[in-house]
Amino acid sequence: MRIRELQKHLEELIFVGQAHRIGIIKELHQRPDTYEGIAKRMNFDARSTWVLLEALAEMSYLTIDNGVYSVPHEIYERLVDEGGQDYEGDFWLFLLYLINPWKTLPYVLKHGEPDKSSYKNFSISDFIKGMDSPWKKRIAPEVVNICLENLPEAKIVADIGGAPGTIAKVFAQRGINTIVYDLPESMQVMADELSRITNIEVQTGDATKELPKGPYDIAFLGNLCHGQSPEDNVRIIEMCYKHLHDKGLIVIFDNLRGESYRGATLALHMITQSPKGDVYSREEYYEWLKGTGFRDLRVENLSDSTWQLIIGRK
Repeated sequence: MRIRELQKHLEELIFVGQAHRIGIIKELHQRPDTYEGIAKRMNFDARSTWVLLEALAEMSYLTIDNGVYSVPHEIYERLVDEGGQDYEGDFWLFLLYLINPWKTLPYVLKHGEPDKSSYKNFSISDFIKGMDSPWKKRIAPEVVNICLENLPEAKIVADIGGAPGTIAKVFAQRGINTIVYDLPESMQVMADELSRITNIEVQTGDATKELPKGPYDIAFLGNLCHGQSPEDNVRIIEMCYKHLHDKGLIVIFDNLRGESYRGATLALHMITQSPKGDVYSREEYYEWLKGTGFRDLRVENLSDSTWQLIIGRK
């Protein structure tokens, strides 16, 4: 990417993200207004508000008609409609946070661990809700289809590390009893919403120490393993084996190093945020799975080549 294009994307992330954070886009959706009007409504400086709104219009996040600023429908779907399939506002806020740990790479290289001072603006709500993002909603039916094609008789699924609920909702829609299991602080974000959905049961705990009581037919590990050490992943896989029915499946939804087109870059994310996280290869997963007793190992490539499914049968 050329430097001017890089500058353009960085400006868009930060300025649009901040405008979303302070609520100005939502406010203008509720009632389009002039810059003087919205500045008065939100108690902002008029000149600074005009400069921001002009820039948002230049970046196509607002439209202007006779001095009145309004929100295009596409931007409403992306940054206002929180219940919609295309809403990405929480992920914008999480991206703004991520700039802090990313900037600590020199510290990480020197000390071999994240700079915990960069965590200070972390929001568990932005993170969990951000993981229920449009790309994941689009790919969730494909993921569930592959799981059920490999085990059509499945009746119970444990979605381990599944607090965002994206995959669990699709399993539940297919009539599968689904346990959504995650850390208490993560589950707190979505527990009320998920608990109201038929076929979903919410449970809390630390997957590196214990799992929901089995037996279940599918142990689904979604975006979990790249945040764990190899030792913790082996422990989780061993517990999955113990809790699965005979011939049950383990399905790992993650990036494979050397196969995901963003795998090595995600590993950079992890070393700035997770003390022991990394992105692992197919060979490493196969070694852990075979060592535990899983067989018929295979990798399924998804339509979004960022992600792969690693599947094993008990």
